[in-house]
Amino acid sequence: MKELAKKAANKLKQASSIVIVSHIDADGISSAGIASKALDHIDMEHEVKFAKKLDEALVNELVASKPELVWFTDLGSGSTDILQDLDCIISDHHKPVESTTSKKKPKTLFDYDDVPVSDFLQVNPHLVGRDGSTDISGAGTAYLVARALDPELRKLSHLAIVGAVGDMQDRELGCLQGTNREILADAEHFGVIEAIEDVNFFGRETRPVWKMLQYASELQINGITDDYRGSMDFFIELGINLKKGENWRAWVHMKKAEKKEIIEALNYYVPAENFMGEVYLLPLEKKGTELHEAKEFATLLNSCGRYDAAVIGLDVCKGDRGEALDLAYGLRKGHRKQLVDSIKIMQATGISQMEYIQFVHVGDMIRDTIVGTVAGMLFGSGKIDDKKPIFALAEADDGIKISGRGTRQLVDAGLDLSEIMRQAVETFHGAGGGHNIAAGATVAPEQVNDFLELANEIVGRQMS
Repeated sequence: MKELAKKAANKLKQASSIVIVSHIDADGISSAGIASKALDHIDMEHEVKFAKKLDEALVNELVASKPELVWFTDLGSGSTDILQDLDCIISDHHKPVESTTSKKKPKTLFDYDDVPVSDFLQVNPHLVGRDGSTDISGAGTAYLVARALDPELRKLSHLAIVGAVGDMQDRELGCLQGTNREILADAEHFGVIEAIEDVNFFGRETRPVWKMLQYASELQINGITDDYRGSMDFFIELGINLKKGENWRAWVHMKKAEKKEIIEALNYYVPAENFMGEVYLLPLEKKGTELHEAKEFATLLNSCGRYDAAVIGLDVCKGDRGEALDLAYGLRKGHRKQLVDSIKIMQATGISQMEYIQFVHVGDMIRDTIVGTVAGMLFGSGKIDDKKPIFALAEADDGIKISGRGTRQLVDAGLDLSEIMRQAVETFHGAGGGHNIAAGATVAPEQVNDFLELANEIVGRQMS
């Protein structure tokens, strides 16, 4: 990937203006932040566009604007068959597809038998035999290009870590792995990330410690998980003071001895490896804020993207700690409530079971941009069958958005949701893509039942 990153960097330097096109999730916004900061650094004129997906309508819009060069970040590898009329580079980690209508000669340095041949200059882990769901994120591939532009841009490595954590690439082993660790080394060297071993619950910076424990779904302790009174009592029985003055204390406010006592008490219920892991702090940001820890930083960016305000997240990534950050905090507050309400809606709607998959169709009751996130949150809750992938369906402007979610255990058993979405796109002429553990597609309303039958059949083959 380093050689491809150098080639991409050289092509960027030769352009006079560039359009960056990126995805709207935390990884995509981090990717765009890296790309835009990198082009600022070399005084390159550019603009940034965000998209939920890369489809023909967006490509036609780009072609009509006649850009000199387009840089796709966290997008592109699954859509090269519709990019033939654009001069572009791609930094992405999604599984590439083979183009059947190529007008250009391949520009990649690698041609593996088990990897689709690329028609474009791509920086993508799959092209060198690595797994894009764990080895590196879209932000990571954008970072490799930025680093190739100028080694000084290693100071942007913290955004690549935020993107990787936002894409949950640390979940499998409790820490980042593969190429992500090389990026982590850059970040630690430049003092923009500090990696520590600690509890890896969400909200360790900003949630009252009892609320952090209450919503720690990875624990599933009867009488504590999803029970605010039980969670409070857990700390009270340990003699932990939950308040300092009028303010609730978060995990970061706990003293070292208190943390040790809490961890030992939790270990009585659940093995420590279930809740301990590598945590990535941003030491240059204010302690006790969303920006001080990678997981909360990523959630803040997700909040912006899910509510059509990715540009606000971009400004935060680029250093705006004034108006943009205030607006992002407002979106985050609304996002938190929206997720809680959406989980209730999904449970009330009911999960339908097929032989190998399960699905839920929420219509227009949940935004199509968050329906996959909500479905993924149900794993481990006891509300769905953890032995089957789930497909969440919601109405979107251009059809029915279908978001598939699995678990690492299902992937290890053979599940590949990206393959399902690829076949769905070919069969129903929709749009889609993703990873083995999380992927999405959009189909026409009348095609939903046929899609579910196809998905059930494919998963049955994969899991056999």
